[in-house]
Amino acid sequence: MKKFLSVFVMSVILIIGITVSVCAVDGSGNLSRENVELFPGDSFRVAASYGNSSCAFYTNDESVASVTQDGIITAVKTGTTKIRCVDSRGNESECEVKVKSGKGPEKVVLSDNVITMVKGDRYTLGARVISDKENAYKKFVSSDEKVAAVDAEGNITAQNIGTAVVTVETESTAVSAGCIVNVVESTEQDNKKIDVRGVLYNASGDKMQNTVVSLSGGAYSAEVRTDEDGKFAFSNVNSGRYIFTVSSGTVPGEGISANVVIYSGETRLSCILTDTSVSVIYGSNVSSANNLRDIEFAQKNIYLVTGDTYDTGVILTPVSSVGGKLIYTSENTDVADVDNTGRIIALNEGGTVIRVSNEDGTVTDKMTVNVKRYGTGMFGTAIFIMLSFIAVLIITVYFHLKKQKQPRRYKKNQVVSYKL
Repeated sequence: MKKFLSVFVMSVILIIGITVSVCAVDGSGNLSRENVELFPGDSFRVAASYGNSSCAFYTNDESVASVTQDGIITAVKTGTTKIRCVDSRGNESECEVKVKSGKGPEKVVLSDNVITMVKGDRYTLGARVISDKENAYKKFVSSDEKVAAVDAEGNITAQNIGTAVVTVETESTAVSAGCIVNVVESTEQDNKKIDVRGVLYNASGDKMQNTVVSLSGGAYSAEVRTDEDGKFAFSNVNSGRYIFTVSSGTVPGEGISANVVIYSGETRLSCILTDTSVSVIYGSNVSSANNLRDIEFAQKNIYLVTGDTYDTGVILTPVSSVGGKLIYTSENTDVADVDNTGRIIALNEGGTVIRVSNEDGTVTDKMTVNVKRYGTGMFGTAIFIMLSFIAVLIITVYFHLKKQKQPRRYKKNQVVSYKL
């Protein structure tokens, strides 16, 4: 009987080991930030990604920083705490929150939100941090130094053709601002005439109809009205630097203006008008007009089981971007497919890459999906465990009964004595 129990216990341990290896397909989750620095009253959102499980947020110290179930952290008082995110499988990630004393910066105001430069040009980006401190901390960072380099004073140097974002950071993670830098080709005058077309949007992303816009520079000056789709066009424009103006509607040619660079080939513009400024972005698309500068998957590498679903988390920069349509695609739909909301379904064993982009494809990111064939999610794992235990029990009982039926063997020359 002891041998029977020993065999059974060892078999159970073996099954548990197999089960652990099956369930250990990387289901761990991640938060978009490992640490943040805030001042009392600041709020900052962290994104979470936990496979096909839901995630609950907790704070270790409610008096230092609170957190909502949407991942919005609010700093309460000076101190340090941790925000934890735990999914239904017990996977956990942490974000350290440091709340500094005093009052942090309220806002960063830039001299420009979008600028266009020619390779080799140098431009100083003005940045003012609204704060109680006399010399508020600010740091200039470029998303791509090879396109647009920036020094500690905000001097931007156009290096190569392309687009970069220069961000001004402050002491608080929650307060920053960015300027899109478009580096274009040379604007040397030539004899080619260029057609300039574009669309005018308001700050909410709606197209502005019947609005007067003008383009002026050098000897060129023209004024037109946008049509019912918010579109406008200027013909026979030489390459060079111009001023694009959205009229106030009272005095022609006066209103809110922005500098633009017109270069060789047809130029298409997206122009976004706010109460105080107009931003001009190359490429006529509403997603560009929404000022979306970056898309990032919260999780770059995930492991799923066939049958699992996974809701992708994406981080938009800036977070306040007006929602344009995001396009999701899978490189191998036989392994895993994705719908237009970003939900992935694991279909067959293998690997694939999921991509996300805005409508015009100027802002993209990708993530890797690995699919294993171990049942169908948690239900399949439960069935596997149950059948494995039954199989081990049957095999163990079979060998135990078989051993009991074997005849007892005696040693040769065994002497049996009887007492008379």
